[in-house]
Amino acid sequence: MFSQKKPYSAVTVTIENLTSESYGEDDLSGIPDLVDVIKLQASGPTEAARAIRKKLKYGNVHRQVRALVLLDGLIQNAGSVFQRGFADEPLLERLRVCGTSDLSDPVVRKKCTELFREWSQYASTPGLERIARLYKELPKRKVAVTQERSKVIQETENPFEDDEEEEAERRAARASSSSSSAATWVPQIGPAMDRDGPLKPSDSSRWGSGKKKSKDKSSKSKGGLRKPFNLEAEKEKMKSVIAESSIASTNLMNALQSINRERERISDNKVAVHHFEACKQLRRRILRYVSDSPGHVDECRWPF
Repeated sequence: MFSQKKPYSAVTVTIENLTSESYGEDDLSGIPDLVDVIKLQASGPTEAARAIRKKLKYGNVHRQVRALVLLDGLIQNAGSVFQRGFADEPLLERLRVCGTSDLSDPVVRKKCTELFREWSQYASTPGLERIARLYKELPKRKVAVTQERSKVIQETENPFEDDEEEEAERRAARASSSSSSAATWVPQIGPAMDRDGPLKPSDSSRWGSGKKKSKDKSSKSKGGLRKPFNLEAEKEKMKSVIAESSIASTNLMNALQSINRERERISDNKVAVHHFEACKQLRRRILRYVSDSPGHVDECRWPF
Protein backbone atom coordinates (compact mmCIF):
# COMPACT_ATOMS: atom_id res chain seq x y z
CA MET A 1 0.00 0.00 0.00
CA PHE A 2 1.13 3.53 -0.72
CA SER A 3 1.89 5.72 2.27
CA GLN A 4 -0.29 8.75 2.80
CA LYS A 5 1.19 11.98 1.51
CA LYS A 6 2.61 14.12 4.27
CA PRO A 7 0.91 17.50 4.87
CA TYR A 8 2.52 20.62 3.44
CA SER A 9 0.68 23.78 4.40
CA ALA A 10 1.31 27.23 5.84
CA VAL A 11 2.86 25.59 8.90
CA THR A 12 5.78 24.21 6.90
CA VAL A 13 6.11 27.42 4.89
CA THR A 14 6.24 29.54 8.04
CA ILE A 15 8.90 27.34 9.64
CA GLU A 16 10.87 27.49 6.39
CA ASN A 17 10.82 31.29 6.54
CA LEU A 18 11.56 31.55 10.26
CA THR A 19 14.64 29.32 9.97
CA SER A 20 16.17 31.33 7.13
CA GLU A 21 19.26 33.51 7.42
CA SER A 22 17.12 36.66 7.69
CA TYR A 23 16.34 35.81 11.32
CA GLY A 24 18.85 35.81 14.14
CA GLU A 25 19.43 32.60 16.04
CA ASP A 26 17.51 33.72 19.15
CA ASP A 27 14.88 35.83 17.39
CA LEU A 28 11.42 35.03 18.81
CA SER A 29 9.44 37.58 16.83
CA GLY A 30 7.84 34.99 14.55
CA ILE A 31 6.57 32.67 17.29
CA PRO A 32 3.08 34.27 17.68
CA ASP A 33 2.37 33.99 13.95
CA LEU A 34 3.56 30.38 13.91
CA VAL A 35 1.34 29.52 16.88
CA ASP A 36 -1.69 31.01 15.10
CA VAL A 37 -0.99 29.03 11.93
CA ILE A 38 -0.61 25.78 13.87
CA LYS A 39 -3.91 26.29 15.70
CA LEU A 40 -5.83 26.69 12.43
CA GLN A 41 -5.72 22.97 11.61
CA ALA A 42 -5.87 19.72 13.52
CA SER A 43 -2.67 18.42 11.91
CA GLY A 44 -0.77 21.57 12.87
CA PRO A 45 1.28 20.08 15.75
CA THR A 46 2.24 17.00 13.72
CA GLU A 47 3.22 19.02 10.67
CA ALA A 48 5.23 21.47 12.78
CA ALA A 49 7.11 18.60 14.43
CA ARG A 50 7.92 17.08 11.04
CA ALA A 51 9.09 20.40 9.56
CA ILE A 52 11.32 21.09 12.57
CA ARG A 53 12.75 17.57 12.38
CA LYS A 54 13.59 18.09 8.71
CA LYS A 55 15.49 21.26 9.58
CA LEU A 56 17.39 19.45 12.33
CA LYS A 57 18.32 16.65 9.95
CA TYR A 58 19.06 18.42 6.66
CA GLY A 59 19.53 22.10 7.55
CA ASN A 60 22.80 23.93 8.10
CA VAL A 61 23.94 24.97 11.57
CA HIS A 62 21.90 28.18 11.54
CA ARG A 63 18.71 26.39 10.52
CA GLN A 64 19.26 23.69 13.13
CA VAL A 65 19.69 26.24 15.92
CA ARG A 66 16.68 28.19 14.66
CA ALA A 67 14.60 24.99 14.63
CA LEU A 68 15.53 24.34 18.26
CA VAL A 69 14.62 27.91 19.22
CA LEU A 70 11.26 27.62 17.44
CA LEU A 71 10.54 24.32 19.15
CA ASP A 72 11.30 25.83 22.54
CA GLY A 73 9.05 28.78 21.77
CA LEU A 74 6.21 26.49 20.71
CA ILE A 75 6.54 24.35 23.82
CA GLN A 76 6.17 27.45 25.96
CA ASN A 77 3.47 29.29 23.99
CA ALA A 78 1.50 26.95 21.71
CA GLY A 79 -0.75 25.56 24.45
CA SER A 80 -1.73 22.16 25.77
CA VAL A 81 -3.05 20.81 22.46
CA PHE A 82 0.35 21.29 20.85
CA GLN A 83 2.15 19.88 23.87
CA ARG A 84 0.14 16.67 23.75
CA GLY A 85 0.41 16.13 20.00
CA PHE A 86 3.84 17.08 18.68
CA ALA A 87 6.36 14.86 20.52
CA ASP A 88 6.47 11.79 18.26
CA GLU A 89 9.32 9.29 18.29
CA PRO A 90 11.03 10.48 15.04
CA LEU A 91 11.38 14.00 16.44
CA LEU A 92 12.60 12.73 19.81
CA GLU A 93 15.20 10.52 18.15
CA ARG A 94 16.45 13.39 16.01
CA LEU A 95 16.76 15.57 19.12
CA ARG A 96 18.79 12.84 20.84
CA VAL A 97 21.13 12.60 17.87
CA CYS A 98 21.56 16.37 17.63
CA GLY A 99 22.32 16.60 21.33
CA THR A 100 24.82 13.76 21.71
CA SER A 101 26.20 12.58 18.36
CA ASP A 102 29.81 13.39 17.46
CA LEU A 103 28.61 14.16 13.94
CA SER A 104 26.47 17.01 15.24
CA ASP A 105 27.98 20.50 15.18
CA PRO A 106 29.30 21.68 18.58
CA VAL A 107 27.07 24.76 18.44
CA VAL A 108 24.01 22.57 17.93
CA ARG A 109 25.04 20.19 20.70
CA LYS A 110 25.54 23.10 23.09
CA LYS A 111 22.12 24.51 22.26
CA CYS A 112 20.54 21.10 22.77
CA THR A 113 22.22 20.74 26.15
CA GLU A 114 20.84 24.09 27.28
CA LEU A 115 17.31 23.34 26.10
CA PHE A 116 17.27 19.76 27.40
CA ARG A 117 18.17 21.07 30.84
CA GLU A 118 15.40 23.67 30.66
CA TRP A 119 12.84 21.17 29.39
CA SER A 120 13.43 18.88 32.37
CA GLN A 121 11.03 21.12 34.32
CA TYR A 122 8.12 19.73 32.24
CA ALA A 123 8.31 16.23 33.74
CA SER A 124 4.77 16.54 35.13
CA THR A 125 3.24 18.29 32.10
CA PRO A 126 0.94 16.03 30.02
CA GLY A 127 2.55 15.26 26.67
CA LEU A 128 5.99 16.56 27.62
CA GLU A 129 7.17 13.71 29.83
CA ARG A 130 9.49 12.31 27.16
CA ILE A 131 10.75 15.77 26.25
CA ALA A 132 11.65 16.27 29.91
CA ARG A 133 13.70 13.04 29.90
CA LEU A 134 15.83 13.99 26.91
CA TYR A 135 18.72 15.25 29.01
CA LYS A 136 19.09 11.76 30.47
CA GLU A 137 18.80 9.81 27.24
CA LEU A 138 21.31 8.74 24.63
CA PRO A 139 20.51 8.18 20.95
CA LYS A 140 19.37 4.70 20.10
CA ARG A 141 22.24 2.47 19.11
CA LYS A 142 22.44 1.19 15.58
CA VAL A 143 21.97 -2.53 15.02
CA ALA A 144 25.33 -4.29 14.93
CA VAL A 145 26.33 -5.47 11.48
CA THR A 146 26.84 -9.22 11.56
CA GLN A 147 29.13 -11.12 9.25
CA GLU A 148 26.18 -12.66 7.44
CA ARG A 149 24.62 -9.26 6.78
CA SER A 150 27.85 -7.62 5.64
CA LYS A 151 28.55 -10.04 2.77
CA VAL A 152 29.25 -8.05 -0.36
CA ILE A 153 27.50 -10.60 -2.53
CA GLN A 154 24.25 -9.94 -0.66
CA GLU A 155 21.60 -8.00 -2.54
CA THR A 156 21.95 -4.24 -2.11
CA GLU A 157 19.15 -2.71 -0.09
CA ASN A 158 17.51 0.58 -0.93
CA PRO A 159 19.60 3.32 0.75
CA PHE A 160 17.05 6.01 0.08
CA GLU A 161 14.58 5.02 2.81
CA ASP A 162 16.47 6.60 5.66
CA ASP A 163 13.81 8.69 7.27
CA GLU A 164 13.12 8.09 10.97
CA GLU A 165 9.39 8.49 10.40
CA GLU A 166 9.36 5.89 7.63
CA GLU A 167 11.48 3.54 9.73
CA ALA A 168 8.99 3.82 12.60
CA GLU A 169 6.14 3.03 10.19
CA ARG A 170 7.98 -0.02 8.85
CA ARG A 171 8.64 -1.32 12.36
CA ALA A 172 4.95 -0.95 13.25
CA ALA A 173 3.91 -2.74 10.05
CA ARG A 174 6.31 -5.62 10.71
CA ALA A 175 5.05 -5.97 14.28
CA SER A 176 1.41 -6.07 13.18
CA SER A 177 2.08 -8.58 10.40
CA SER A 178 4.02 -10.90 12.70
CA SER A 179 1.29 -10.79 15.34
CA SER A 180 -1.44 -11.51 12.78
CA SER A 181 0.48 -14.44 11.29
CA ALA A 182 1.06 -15.89 14.75
CA ALA A 183 -2.64 -15.62 15.54
CA THR A 184 -3.79 -17.35 12.33
CA TRP A 185 -1.31 -20.25 12.37
CA VAL A 186 -2.89 -23.54 13.44
CA PRO A 187 -0.69 -26.64 13.91
CA GLN A 188 -1.78 -29.86 12.24
CA ILE A 189 -2.63 -32.63 14.65
CA GLY A 190 -2.88 -36.29 13.77
CA PRO A 191 -1.27 -38.63 11.24
CA ALA A 192 -0.50 -37.53 7.73
CA MET A 193 -3.39 -38.34 5.41
CA ASP A 194 -3.21 -39.75 1.94
CA ARG A 195 -6.05 -39.53 -0.54
CA ASP A 196 -7.40 -42.91 0.59
CA GLY A 197 -6.62 -42.61 4.31
CA PRO A 198 -3.62 -42.73 6.64
CA LEU A 199 -0.27 -43.58 5.14
CA LYS A 200 0.86 -47.16 5.54
CA PRO A 201 4.45 -48.24 6.20
CA SER A 202 4.74 -49.49 2.64
CA ASP A 203 3.51 -46.15 1.34
CA SER A 204 6.05 -44.25 3.40
CA SER A 205 8.86 -46.42 2.08
CA ARG A 206 7.64 -45.80 -1.44
CA TRP A 207 7.66 -42.05 -0.83
CA GLY A 208 11.12 -42.26 0.69
CA SER A 209 12.50 -44.12 -2.31
CA GLY A 210 11.04 -41.45 -4.59
CA LYS A 211 12.87 -38.72 -2.68
CA LYS A 212 16.09 -40.70 -2.92
CA LYS A 213 15.72 -41.00 -6.69
CA SER A 214 15.12 -37.27 -7.05
CA LYS A 215 18.24 -36.56 -4.98
CA ASP A 216 20.26 -38.87 -7.20
CA LYS A 217 19.03 -37.07 -10.31
CA SER A 218 19.85 -33.66 -8.89
CA SER A 219 23.32 -34.79 -7.85
CA LYS A 220 23.97 -36.14 -11.34
CA SER A 221 22.83 -32.89 -12.93
CA LYS A 222 25.18 -30.91 -10.69
CA GLY A 223 28.06 -33.24 -11.26
CA GLY A 224 29.46 -31.29 -14.21
CA LEU A 225 32.54 -29.18 -13.58
CA ARG A 226 32.33 -25.41 -13.86
CA LYS A 227 34.13 -23.83 -16.78
CA PRO A 228 37.45 -22.36 -15.58
CA PHE A 229 37.83 -18.59 -15.59
CA ASN A 230 39.94 -17.22 -18.45
CA LEU A 231 41.39 -13.89 -17.40
CA GLU A 232 42.82 -12.98 -20.80
CA ALA A 233 39.50 -13.58 -22.52
CA GLU A 234 37.52 -11.60 -19.95
CA LYS A 235 39.98 -8.76 -19.39
CA GLU A 236 38.49 -6.36 -21.95
CA LYS A 237 34.97 -6.96 -20.66
CA MET A 238 36.13 -6.34 -17.10
CA LYS A 239 37.79 -3.07 -18.08
CA SER A 240 34.61 -1.99 -19.84
CA VAL A 241 32.45 -2.81 -16.81
CA ILE A 242 34.78 -0.91 -14.49
CA ALA A 243 34.68 2.14 -16.76
CA GLU A 244 30.88 1.98 -16.94
CA SER A 245 30.74 1.71 -13.16
CA SER A 246 32.84 4.83 -12.75
CA ILE A 247 30.55 6.80 -15.05
CA ALA A 248 27.41 5.44 -13.40
CA SER A 249 28.64 6.28 -9.90
CA THR A 250 29.48 9.82 -11.00
CA ASN A 251 26.01 10.22 -12.49
CA LEU A 252 24.45 8.97 -9.25
CA MET A 253 26.49 11.39 -7.13
CA ASN A 254 25.51 14.31 -9.37
CA ALA A 255 21.85 13.34 -9.17
CA LEU A 256 21.98 13.07 -5.37
CA GLN A 257 23.67 16.45 -4.99
CA SER A 258 21.00 18.14 -7.09
CA ILE A 259 18.16 17.04 -4.78
CA ASN A 260 16.87 19.32 -2.03
CA ARG A 261 16.15 16.73 0.66
CA GLU A 262 14.09 19.20 2.65
CA ARG A 263 11.50 19.24 -0.12
CA GLU A 264 11.89 15.92 -1.94
CA ARG A 265 12.62 12.36 -0.95
CA ILE A 266 15.41 10.72 -2.91
CA SER A 267 13.24 7.68 -3.57
CA ASP A 268 10.74 9.96 -5.36
CA ASN A 269 13.38 11.31 -7.74
CA LYS A 270 13.21 9.17 -10.88
CA VAL A 271 16.64 10.22 -12.14
CA ALA A 272 18.39 9.25 -8.89
CA VAL A 273 16.55 5.93 -8.70
CA HIS A 274 17.45 5.17 -12.32
CA HIS A 275 21.16 5.81 -11.70
CA PHE A 276 21.03 3.78 -8.50
CA GLU A 277 19.58 0.76 -10.31
CA ALA A 278 22.26 1.08 -12.99
CA CYS A 279 24.99 1.10 -10.33
CA LYS A 280 23.44 -1.92 -8.65
CA GLN A 281 23.45 -3.94 -11.87
CA LEU A 282 27.07 -3.04 -12.60
CA ARG A 283 28.01 -3.93 -9.04
CA ARG A 284 26.62 -7.42 -9.55
CA ARG A 285 28.74 -7.89 -12.66
CA ILE A 286 31.92 -6.77 -10.89
CA LEU A 287 31.25 -9.01 -7.90
CA ARG A 288 30.68 -11.92 -10.25
CA TYR A 289 34.13 -11.36 -11.73
CA VAL A 290 35.64 -11.18 -8.26
CA SER A 291 33.98 -14.40 -7.13
CA ASP A 292 34.80 -16.28 -10.37
CA SER A 293 38.46 -15.30 -10.47
CA PRO A 294 39.98 -15.61 -6.98
CA GLY A 295 43.63 -14.64 -7.08
CA HIS A 296 43.65 -13.64 -10.75
CA VAL A 297 42.35 -10.10 -10.36
CA ASP A 298 44.78 -9.17 -7.58
CA GLU A 299 47.81 -10.44 -9.47
CA CYS A 300 46.92 -8.81 -12.77
CA ARG A 301 48.35 -5.44 -13.78
CA TRP A 302 45.66 -3.31 -15.32
CA PRO A 303 47.00 -1.12 -18.17
CA PHE A 304 44.39 1.66 -17.96
